[in-house]
Amino acid sequence: MYDDSAYGDASDGLLSLATRAAGLAGGPVTIEDDASELITYSPGQENSDDARIATILSRRVPDRYRVLLRTEHLDERLAGSSGPFYADLRGAGILPRAVMPIRAGDTAIGSIWAIVQSSPSPEQRAALEESAALLAPLLARQAERRLAADARRTAAVRALLRGGDEAVETARELPLGPGPLAVVAVRPLPSAPAPASGAYGGLCDGPYDGMCAGPGGPPGDPLRRALADLDRRFSAFQPGGLSAEVDGVGYAVVPVGDEQRLLRAVGELPGMAAGVGRTVPGPGRLGRSRADAELVVRLLTRLGATRERTAHIRDVQLDALLMRTVDLAVEAGHDPLGALAELEEYDRRRGTALLDSVDRYLAAGEDARLAARQLHVHPNTLRYRLRRAQEITGLDLSDPAAMFDIRLRLRLRALRLP
Repeated sequence: MYDDSAYGDASDGLLSLATRAAGLAGGPVTIEDDASELITYSPGQENSDDARIATILSRRVPDRYRVLLRTEHLDERLAGSSGPFYADLRGAGILPRAVMPIRAGDTAIGSIWAIVQSSPSPEQRAALEESAALLAPLLARQAERRLAADARRTAAVRALLRGGDEAVETARELPLGPGPLAVVAVRPLPSAPAPASGAYGGLCDGPYDGMCAGPGGPPGDPLRRALADLDRRFSAFQPGGLSAEVDGVGYAVVPVGDEQRLLRAVGELPGMAAGVGRTVPGPGRLGRSRADAELVVRLLTRLGATRERTAHIRDVQLDALLMRTVDLAVEAGHDPLGALAELEEYDRRRGTALLDSVDRYLAAGEDARLAARQLHVHPNTLRYRLRRAQEITGLDLSDPAAMFDIRLRLRLRALRLP
């Protein structure tokens, strides 16, 4: 039975534990939570390497090294181990590590990474196991506090997003910067990795402890990591924002001082679709900005990789309205494609490409020769396809009104794709 009473879970207590673990293990130590966020580290950079330095500077394991964890299966070893193991990473230009999982019961809550010269000796293994046992209750208490802070932050963001008097009242109790304000909505693109479970990170002072410092997140959870990244970026030029995951969508309520800088920060999130709502003068009108942001992120998620991953409502307003038109048509039992639906079904059954040929013809400015070159067919082949399309749909490609109808429905077709 280990006695952890000599070590508080404040930063100085954790630092003492890291220093002690480094002395026992015989090499510099970093201690991380299960989201690869840095908790603390032993002083001194002797016998260090770029991976350790980069982790300390960014307060988290950089993405390039997180990829290495997966390719070397270190994440799997951490999940399945109860004792220390040796990771020889010299082939990747990183000094070897002795890695010790930190567990609370059956739950992994963190890890110790000690730089060592070779596979740990029995004495080093025992030292790492002792250090993990001392750290486990401290990290568990931190995780509990962070979970509670995360719940308070989420409740506050929910209230802000509803707007009205409730948002105004909630804003008075928060470290929220003064208006003007905007809502950013964030969702993983379809190709992004699936979420995983784990502890949260990020604390700050004040009556809503933990709200202003970023939600951290479970390992591999792209949404919560994206919100943590946004918090870091926003705090560099426009502090006072607040973010949380609400019903599977990430939201950030942010003061707007430099809108272009805000859009650049949002646009740097890998694998994410991010929508920025209109700027409003204060928290009472945040409901409108939220509706905008949700509409934009739905549009970008639906389009996937076919356009930019980030947009402001004003830049995609027409497409957003068309998407709403698609939704309303589907709810009413109508096919948004109208007569083009027959052409789409004909292509599906016959293996032809009439609808795509019409689309390419219009995109080429009704230049049959240009469209034929782009389709890699003879112009007469394209003209035949266009005639067949007219016969099947009854649409006249020489009638301006019919052409407008076709263009509109082709755009609706793009917006209804997953």
